[in-house]
Amino acid sequence: MKSLLFFLVNASVLSGAMATQKVVIEADDDYAPYSYVEEGELKGIYVDVLRIASKKLAPNYEIELQAIPWKRGLKNLETGRSLALLPPYRSKERPYIDHYSVALYRETVALFCNPSDSNRLPRRFPDDFSGLNIGINLGFALGDKMTDAVKGRTFTVAESKGNEDNLWKLQAGLIDCYANDRLAVQYSFGKLQDKPKFKQFRGYRLIEAAELSSEEAFIGYSAASTLGYKTDFIKQMDAALLEIKRSGTINKLVNDYVRATTP
Repeated sequence: MKSLLFFLVNASVLSGAMATQKVVIEADDDYAPYSYVEEGELKGIYVDVLRIASKKLAPNYEIELQAIPWKRGLKNLETGRSLALLPPYRSKERPYIDHYSVALYRETVALFCNPSDSNRLPRRFPDDFSGLNIGINLGFALGDKMTDAVKGRTFTVAESKGNEDNLWKLQAGLIDCYANDRLAVQYSFGKLQDKPKFKQFRGYRLIEAAELSSEEAFIGYSAASTLGYKTDFIKQMDAALLEIKRSGTINKLVNDYVRATTP
């Protein structure tokens, strides 16, 4: 009887140890080509990376990616309603993130502008952009250069939901410039030109006015989250991401997305 009881107890412990833990990671729903929703499906370079990583973490962890508007995703991190969000930049203005994953990819933030005269296109930042209205995505981390310029009232900043809204405003002349990752802007511009709302801008040329910064993107983890598996999950996810990076998979995914929109 004692032997049977010992077997049952140990079987229960082993079963619990081998149980798969489901982990939800929220992802930006409007940041093509990195993380975005298209025809109801969450897609993107970083989404593909995490799906590859999830296979490496199985069977210990099962990752569920959930699309969310960026500003709401940041709020969920701050309040602890979510464990993790994809893909924030590192920012001192986000103390509610207590751990950043292994960097997924280094993005280049640039300004795209509507010049009144192509020969007088602004180039020196921030001096040549004085008085302009610059569009950014909701919750976008400005970076030191833009933050200082905004504080100094060099120019004004207007927030919109995502790439599509800001590109429409740029072409319509409602904003003077749009600041975002270079690849995100170029990719979205190429994909959106055939949409009915953009046909009025046929022939519009997307012009880069200045390069602002180089920023790494991460999975950001909530400081308010007290989930028991958090530390172990972060460790295993970082190991998986490092392996994926070393294999060259991320660079290959980036190149594949770029080719998809190159004429």
